[in-house]
Amino acid sequence: MDDKIETSNANGAKCASVCDSGCCCSSKGISKKWKMVVCLIVAIAAAIVLANSILQKAEAQNDPAGNSSNMSLWDEPVASLASLNQVASQKDVFLYLPSIGQGPDDTVKAEIESTAIKAQSQGQSIAFFALDEGSEDYGQLTGQVPPPFVLVIAKGSTLSAVPSNITEETGMSIVSDISEENLLYALVAASRPAVACCSLPSTKCC
Repeated sequence: MDDKIETSNANGAKCASVCDSGCCCSSKGISKKWKMVVCLIVAIAAAIVLANSILQKAEAQNDPAGNSSNMSLWDEPVASLASLNQVASQKDVFLYLPSIGQGPDDTVKAEIESTAIKAQSQGQSIAFFALDEGSEDYGQLTGQVPPPFVLVIAKGSTLSAVPSNITEETGMSIVSDISEENLLYALVAASRPAVACCSLPSTKCC
């Protein structure tokens, strides 16, 4: 009888010591196997959350147009249309060509930024840049239209080279009278190329 009591007491003491480490916490106890399974599930879930966080951070760093309010987009003019090809495959783009020797105008930048914010509030993804005045593409584009102006590029456009004739059918539109209203209209027009002429010249349609 004494042996049985001693064995029972020993088992109870063993369970109590294990409870201190977070196991055997019910009256009957939880097996180590189940605890390992639960811990493994928790560890996997934590790893997935951490991996997603790292991936999202990396994508944000690798996306030059991830934040339309990031002023570094103005600080680093792009060298060519082709350099925007990947961005334009995912976003609509406002490409600002300032007057030669004057640099980007603050008023024009404000119009572009406010337009981007408004378009994004309606569910569109927008990026905006300035084109380097010393680039070959700047010379070709300003040879067609005098600066300053904004080249509106619809998402999905191919930007391998400067088109010889910029039209809405190519997914691009030029805005010389730069304002939020005109930029929004040009964005819609570039995104939905016209299939028929308007009956009235003054009517905006797409």
